[in-house]
Amino acid sequence: MRTKYPLQVAISTLFITITIVLGGILSWQSFSKTSDIMLSDAGEIYERISRELALDFKSTYGPIAGVLRQFRLSPLIRAQSFDERISHLPNFVAVLKSESSVFASGIAYPDGDYMGVSWVDADYVREKYSPPAEAVYLVLYLKKTESETGFDQGKMYAIYFDEQLKEVSRNDGVESQFDPRLRPWYQQATDNPHATRPYLFYDSKIVGLTAMSKTTEPGVVVVFDITLDNLRETISKYQVTPSSEVVLINAEGQTFAYHDQDKVVLSNTAEAGSDNVQLADLDQLGSGVLTHISNSIQAKEHNFDFEYDKRRWIGSARVVANPGGVDLYALMLSPVDELLAEAMVIRWQLLLIALVILLIFIPVIWFTAKKISTPLNILSREAEAISRFDFGETHMRPSFIKEVVELDTAMESMKSTINKFINLINSLAGEQDLDALLKRVTRETMLISKSDAALIYLLDEQDDLLKASFLCDSGHDHVVTDALSELTLDEAKDLLRDNDAHRSGIRHLDKDHHGKLSPLLEILGREKLTSIVLPLQNRNDEIIGLLCLVYQHGESLQQVSNIEFVEALSGFAAVTLESRQLLNMQEALLHAFIKLIAGAIDAKSPYTGGHCTRVPEITLMLAKAACDSDEGSFKKFDLDDKQWEELSIAGWLHDCGKVTTPEYVVDKATKLETIYDRIHEVRMRFEVLKRDAEIDCWQQIAEGGDKVLLFEQLEKKRRELDDDFAFIAECNVGGEFMADEKIERLQAIAAKTWKRTLDDNLGLSWEELNRKDSNSHALPVEECLLADKAEHLIARSEADRMSKDNQWGFKVDTPEYKYNRGELYNLSVKKGTLSEEERYMINGHMIQTIMMLNNLPYPKSLRNVPLIAGSHHETMDGKGYPRKLVMSEQPLTARMMVIADIFEALTASDRPYKKAKTLNESIRILSFMRDDKHIDAELFDLFLSSGVYLDYAEKFLSPEQIDEVKISDYMS
Repeated sequence: MRTKYPLQVAISTLFITITIVLGGILSWQSFSKTSDIMLSDAGEIYERISRELALDFKSTYGPIAGVLRQFRLSPLIRAQSFDERISHLPNFVAVLKSESSVFASGIAYPDGDYMGVSWVDADYVREKYSPPAEAVYLVLYLKKTESETGFDQGKMYAIYFDEQLKEVSRNDGVESQFDPRLRPWYQQATDNPHATRPYLFYDSKIVGLTAMSKTTEPGVVVVFDITLDNLRETISKYQVTPSSEVVLINAEGQTFAYHDQDKVVLSNTAEAGSDNVQLADLDQLGSGVLTHISNSIQAKEHNFDFEYDKRRWIGSARVVANPGGVDLYALMLSPVDELLAEAMVIRWQLLLIALVILLIFIPVIWFTAKKISTPLNILSREAEAISRFDFGETHMRPSFIKEVVELDTAMESMKSTINKFINLINSLAGEQDLDALLKRVTRETMLISKSDAALIYLLDEQDDLLKASFLCDSGHDHVVTDALSELTLDEAKDLLRDNDAHRSGIRHLDKDHHGKLSPLLEILGREKLTSIVLPLQNRNDEIIGLLCLVYQHGESLQQVSNIEFVEALSGFAAVTLESRQLLNMQEALLHAFIKLIAGAIDAKSPYTGGHCTRVPEITLMLAKAACDSDEGSFKKFDLDDKQWEELSIAGWLHDCGKVTTPEYVVDKATKLETIYDRIHEVRMRFEVLKRDAEIDCWQQIAEGGDKVLLFEQLEKKRRELDDDFAFIAECNVGGEFMADEKIERLQAIAAKTWKRTLDDNLGLSWEELNRKDSNSHALPVEECLLADKAEHLIARSEADRMSKDNQWGFKVDTPEYKYNRGELYNLSVKKGTLSEEERYMINGHMIQTIMMLNNLPYPKSLRNVPLIAGSHHETMDGKGYPRKLVMSEQPLTARMMVIADIFEALTASDRPYKKAKTLNESIRILSFMRDDKHIDAELFDLFLSSGVYLDYAEKFLSPEQIDEVKISDYMS
């Protein structure tokens, strides 16, 4: 949730923020402009550096070109011997002294002879040749094609000279493969002096270039080796900022000059005893920013602007020279924060000035904000009080702001209006009875509108007429009589039309005015009245009633100054009335549906008709007795209206699962009954046996048998068959218990056979054919009188099996088959008429009841309906059906329904499989069930002591069932 701040703080913060923002904008603008200037200056600096480097290169190479031109005409070019050539040593020395960038010079002849002159104090010279201490100059002399006095062919001689150019010493010469004619500078030499591209001199490990020129003598080339040290010095001199980088490179990023020249030359040990040196690339100089930019180098002049190491860098690459046809670039980079350091200082100075100004004005801002916010704070606290429904008086401080004064006035008016409205809502919200609600709406509206009387018409949706429902005046409530006639919707709309020049819906009533509202004059005892008629509209803007406010004549316009509020109130009243009507209708519809379902269940079976109606009667009677009792566990037992409704609904729906139970199972009166009673098939088989016996008798007589004896045997056979069938028919009816001896006799009778001569597959449905034995038998065939055949077994699908961990907590054993219609199997049922499979199906109605009821969306007040309705076959010892709940897991109301369900079933006279029990018989059976912990003993005692059993009997049982019960014999 966002933090809230007081208005005083908000206003102060606003002004302070404005000051800070203005100061920030000014400082930022100044910083931006200064930054632009400094960045522009940086560009000019880069341009100046590149010009300086270009001038340095020209100042170095320009004089050398002139010297080369002089040497082109020197007699040296035609000298043949060492003495002739060494006589020109002063010319070479003069060049070394005058041009500091030249560190070596030489001349090559077409026959391969070579003479080179350099300083001795160079590190590479001392390391390689070990010159004497007094030596200043080194002359390397090579005779290539033929020997000369003092010089052998193919040897390189090192000759040392002092400052006065006197020979100090020379070595004996060493064999050399050096041939100047194979060197690039010799082969690239032209008549015009020019230079090679920069490279690393192998011996000296110095970065430089070679300037050379052909002479007028064919094959003679003069050469000077020039270092780039002066460019490095220029680079070192121009350090724009502490972190700036300037480096001389080519287009491939190879470096030639850097402020730390040692990093330009890389040494690697390639082979033992030898060094392999090369020029470093940009990413090998040890500079992170140069490494970062190394892949962005282009073969043209360009600028840079990039981010590196969380810093912005700018830079430029400019061509400064083109030796050997290769462009050399001056790469210059600087971090922007260092370039703009001075601009940052200026910005912070401006911000500091703004802060000082702010500190000076803070007290003034704070005082002004407090002056403005104090009245608003009071109004805020008043609004907060209203939100808590606190409508007490507040003391407002005077304000010089017009809007604040107007807000205070509006707040007082709003507080009064809300207070009135809340009072009405509170008075209506808890009202459940429609008539009481109607009375309260009428009276409260009259009080709020300050009218002398109020009348409400409500729409009767059956005939679309508005009927006067309630009238009240300042002193009395009136029961509306026929004096106020009914209104059609058109007449109601006429009343709502203008009858006053100033306001809609106003009617003036007097003895000369005859209209629908005229009877009010007589009812209220007035001669003149003014009525204001307001519509009561539902959410669809349809008229569901009228609200008439009645005033004494002549005061109407003054009294109805708050008519807008009354109109809003009438809208609320209309919605409230409509909501209550809808709730009543929905409740009525719900109960009608419930009774419809229960009636459909009873109607499904004519033998259980009325069960779903009578069980809730007994349950509610027992619940009322428990509420009235002050003994035992019933002392604190009580039910409110919602709980009564919950219990009633549970009673009506306790057997709703029976809608899924096959009708023949519910109505099964005999053991062989399915869709029809199969005892008729068995009877026909006995008839066949009797006919067979008679035919057999006559055949034997025809063959000459003893007629008297055969008739006696026939009669005996008939009696035996009649007795057997009578026994089977008796077994079929079912009773309380079937002994084992009877089952043994059944099996003996079943073993008898009869002859079938017709194919029993003819005329069957495809489903029955699928269940039949596929092995056909030749006709005729002998069959047992009673049989359990394969086609009698109806398989149970996996979906119809109840898993142990089902979500409803059912603890039931599911039979293997859905139906077992075996004749012997069903006739052998020991108790009642239902087989194990059929009893599971009958009991399954409780499973279906719970599942169906649990799928319904209940309000909180009805959430126990599934538990109460679905527990009427549970027992107190946890052995009941279907969840095996113990007594503590069943609410008291559910235990009441257990007794109600059993008692109704015992006393019911519409069961096909048993006679109705008398009161004594039923109470005795219930007492046995109490002893077996099937029912609640304390509730059973209350059932007897309160006389519930007798009250029910007098209302629902036939007189012959009502016998005298001595309840003391059955009490616990």
